[in-house]
Amino acid sequence: PSGIYKVKRPLMKGTVVRQIQDALATLYFYPDIGAKNNGIDGYYGPKTENVDKRFQLMYGLSADGIYGPKTKAKQT
Repeated sequence: PSGIYKVKRPLMKGTVVRQIQDALATLYFYPDIGAKNNGIDGYYGPKTENVDKRFQLMYGLSADGIYGPKTKAKQT
């Protein structure tokens, strides 16, 4: 998905967030590996932010937990 996604109040949610979570899970980064559906719930909360930070660290990006164009580019 295009755009900027991060933890906000209220939490960002929906199909686009689920797509981000699914994409990260496909690369073996799970929001909550012990939870039902690995924690993929469509909410961009602290667990998804943490997964995004881990992904960013692994791919040499600034680990800010914000899903944006640079993070998206590393997933392709």
